[in-house]
Amino acid sequence: MKILVSSFDRLLIEKLQYLLSGENVIFVKNGEEAIRNAPKDIDIIIYDAVSGLVSENDLNSLFEKAYRNSKYIVLMDDLFPIDPDNLKIPGKIIISRDRELSVLPELIKKYKELTIASNINASRNESINEHHLKSQKSYGHPQEPHTGVEISVISRDKELLDNIKRALEDIAYIKIFSPEQINKDDILNSDIIIYDTTEGVSAARELINMYQNADIPVIIVLDDMFPIDISRIPIVKKVGIVKTEIKNSLKTIVLKLISEYNISSRKAKKGLDKISEVLAMDSSKSHLKDIIVDVLKEEIRNSVRESLSGIDFKELAKDAIQSQIATEDIKSLMLNSVNEIVNNMRNEIMNIATKEIETAIKEEDIKAIIREITTTILKERIDSLLA
Repeated sequence: MKILVSSFDRLLIEKLQYLLSGENVIFVKNGEEAIRNAPKDIDIIIYDAVSGLVSENDLNSLFEKAYRNSKYIVLMDDLFPIDPDNLKIPGKIIISRDRELSVLPELIKKYKELTIASNINASRNESINEHHLKSQKSYGHPQEPHTGVEISVISRDKELLDNIKRALEDIAYIKIFSPEQINKDDILNSDIIIYDTTEGVSAARELINMYQNADIPVIIVLDDMFPIDISRIPIVKKVGIVKTEIKNSLKTIVLKLISEYNISSRKAKKGLDKISEVLAMDSSKSHLKDIIVDVLKEEIRNSVRESLSGIDFKELAKDAIQSQIATEDIKSLMLNSVNEIVNNMRNEIMNIATKEIETAIKEEDIKAIIREITTTILKERIDSLLA
């Protein structure tokens, strides 16, 4: 196994030489030198990301130009951290260069164990698949029937996405989303979600923010070397799967979820719900004026009653319906109206306060106050000079 270390920090290099003694380690100063001079069959890259944006760009270049299949361990500076979201590298592990170097030998050991196990599984699966193909030719066993369910997959890892599609394309419809371009409504309308958390805690946090109070089964893809603790993710219908087990186990997990939560009937229910929603649309829109007025009265009460008299709710609702504006757009229009009212009130309050202050100042004898203060100061000054 070959390990590539990219760093120009002499003290850090000495520490890594000690921690990785006995390993086949190649040292370079930066990614450019690695691309130019280092061998391309590198298993693990340890990168010292101490230069902020420069390190981010160098790492992305290293990944895109030469080392797409390597495992990346990024050493991040505590005082000047990089932004992990700017890195295009899937499955990267980020640790503190100041506090967590001691975990490196354990990470390397774990990687070796997983590599050996993966090779054994690959060999065994190859034999099983070969036997399965022969059996199909001999006995003509049918494939699993297509379930009709929709599965949304969130990941930027091309290899992972390819493996998921190969595992599930015969039994489900797959929709792919990048973490940077999530269509939340579309994803939450799916039957199952597969979320890639191999990038660590930040990915888990994004999953939680997206999911909120949904009730959809989630398959959480975990990193082989540094998996997150899924017990801390507040999702009831969740199951974890290690990235290297996608090919072997994902299909079984999906079929189990479909059976356990009776997902096959969800599409019909969604269709009926949509029809009911459309049928109810006219009647709901006819009450739009009342709803809007009630909300506004509840929010701002008597303080803006006069200001509301200038808003034609009936005309606003009519225009919204004719233009087929969505509920969220109507809500936005009303919020804008309320904001305008509040801003007008704020301006009125400021004007009133300013006038009150000016009136109060005019009523006071400013000259007398100034005379009193200056007399006191002058007296104290004279006393100090005479003393």
